[in-house]
Amino acid sequence: MADEMKSFEPARLREIARTVFVAAGCPDAEAVAIAEHLVDANLAGHDSHGVIRILPYVKALQRGVVVAGLTPEVIRQEPALAVVDAANGFGQPAANAATDRACAMGETMGAATVLVRRTGHVGRLGAYAERAAAKGFATIILCNAPRPGGGVIAPWGGRERRLGASPIAMGFPRPPAAPFVLDFSTSYYAVGKLRVARNKGELLPEPAVVTADGAPTRDPNAYFGPPEGAMIPFGGHKGYALNVFTDLLAGMLSGGGADYPPPGTDEQGGNNLLIHAVSVEGATAGRMGNSSLADAIRAYAEWVTSATPLDPARPVMLPGEPEAAARKARAGGIALDPRTRAQIAEAAALVGAPDPTL
Repeated sequence: MADEMKSFEPARLREIARTVFVAAGCPDAEAVAIAEHLVDANLAGHDSHGVIRILPYVKALQRGVVVAGLTPEVIRQEPALAVVDAANGFGQPAANAATDRACAMGETMGAATVLVRRTGHVGRLGAYAERAAAKGFATIILCNAPRPGGGVIAPWGGRERRLGASPIAMGFPRPPAAPFVLDFSTSYYAVGKLRVARNKGELLPEPAVVTADGAPTRDPNAYFGPPEGAMIPFGGHKGYALNVFTDLLAGMLSGGGADYPPPGTDEQGGNNLLIHAVSVEGATAGRMGNSSLADAIRAYAEWVTSATPLDPARPVMLPGEPEAAARKARAGGIALDPRTRAQIAEAAALVGAPDPTL
C-alpha cells in the first residue's frame, strides 16, 4: 500500500478543503478555519484528525448534525468563567473563539475557564493548547463527545460501547521553542486512528479493540463491524476514570451532557469542552522573571532529555516535540493513501465542488 501513497503540498490541501466547505455552505472565514486546522493536524503527524475528516464533516453538515455559519452564544459571563452554547455549529471556529476568550479573561483575572456546549467536532485538541501557549497561557482542556457520534469505548470490565473517546490536552509555553503539549484520547487510540489503519489496510500496533464477543484484537475492522466491537480505555481502570471525569467536567458542567446512544452509527459526533487557561506571566509575576523562568524550563528540558534512550535511534523527547518534528518533516508534503484521496473526492462531489484530482 505504501507505493500508492501520494504527497501533496499543504497549501494545496488547505485550498481543496476550503473549496469543499465553501461549496457545502460555509462562509469563507469558517471554511478557512476548518481547512487550516485539518491540514495542520496532518502536518503535526496526527492524520487521524486531518483531511480524512473532510468527508465525515460534509456528511454531518448535509444531515443537519452540524450547521454552517453559526455564531456561538455566550450564555453566562463572569470575570473568570464563561459558558458558551455553540448550537451545533462547526467546532474549529467555536473552539478557537473559546480559547481566545479564556485567554482574554485570563489577562485580567490571571486564570479563567470557558465551558462550551453543543459544538461540532473540534478536531485535534492540542491545537487549542498551542493557540493559548502562543498567547502566553498554560492550559488544561477536556472534551467529551455525546450524541450523535455515539459511544466508542467499553467501560473498564465491560465489552459494549458506553463512553466517548474523550480527549484531554494540556499546554505550556516554551519560547523560543515549540510549546509543551500533551494531547491524548482516553480511549486506547482516537477513533480517527482506527479509520487511518482501516484505510491503509493495516493492523493496529496493539490489541486496542474488543470484538462484539469481547475478544481483544489488532484488527481495526472489528471495531466498525458488523457486528460492532468497542475500543478499550488506555491504562485500564486509570484511563477509564479519566474518561468519566471528562464527561463530568466537560459534558455535565457545560450543560452539554454525556448522552451516548447505543451502537449502530459511525457518524461524526459533536463535542463539549472545558478550557482552563492560566497566564504564565500572571502566575510568575513578582516570584520569578520571565528570563529566569525560561532558564528553569530550559534546564528542566535538558535534564529530562539527557536520559540514555532505550533505543539509540529514538532519543528521549518531551511532549510537543514529536509534533514539532513532524511539522519539519512534512513541510514539503503530506502523504495521503488512496482511500483518503477517494473520500476527499467524494466529499467534493457531494457538494458540487470541483474534482480535486487527487
